[in-house]
Amino acid sequence: MDYINNFAFFWIGDDLEIPSYLSRSINFSYKNNVNIFMLTDKKTPPIDGVTKIIRTILPKDIMLARLKAYSQLKINDQVIFLDADSLVLDKVEKFSINETLILFKRNKDGLRINPHYPEYYPEFVGKTIEEVMPFLFGAIVTSSNKSYKNFITILEYAKKLPARFHRWYGDQYALKLVSDSNLIYFSEKNFTDYIDIINEENDLKHIKKNIITFKGKKSKALIIDYFNKKFLIT
Repeated sequence: MDYINNFAFFWIGDDLEIPSYLSRSINFSYKNNVNIFMLTDKKTPPIDGVTKIIRTILPKDIMLARLKAYSQLKINDQVIFLDADSLVLDKVEKFSINETLILFKRNKDGLRINPHYPEYYPEFVGKTIEEVMPFLFGAIVTSSNKSYKNFITILEYAKKLPARFHRWYGDQYALKLVSDSNLIYFSEKNFTDYIDIINEENDLKHIKKNIITFKGKKSKALIIDYFNKKFLIT
């Protein structure tokens, strides 16, 4: 069986606790036979267990910074880009695809997005989350050293959006807009087939996938305890 052997994540800042657990989980699951790429700025300290740190001068706004950081990685093999607040619990099989990009589609659960948080977004009034951000940006798979061009396309589109999108939501919203305009070409997968989303402690009782991502401030506190139970307690 052929497995994806490359992982990438974006992180900036001095608090390295959350991304360090992602790195450790990948190395545990792959028995250190894996490539982990940390995409960051010129100042963030290194994280233990990563294979390579790719540093670049980044925009000050976090959404633009992540997109530029993603565009720096060029590998002619499949790579999983993950949110740093994720854990990899086991090896992930390679995808059989022709496109250079795989996007994971949200469920159509009909939940309305709050247009007033964290600031006012008139574009979101009366809309559901999947209407304005149909794809997860926290889990993306690329398969070619030309895939970086997709992130540049999304970045250039995001730059044209109002400044509020440079602070929040810009990566996901720009991704929707460029996909609607057929500016990028991709394969589409249902995220529930590959990723478990953890919102609360009870969600940890029903894990079925090899990747889990923690959403919300409360769920972040669960990362360390679950990591210890999964990898350190026998």
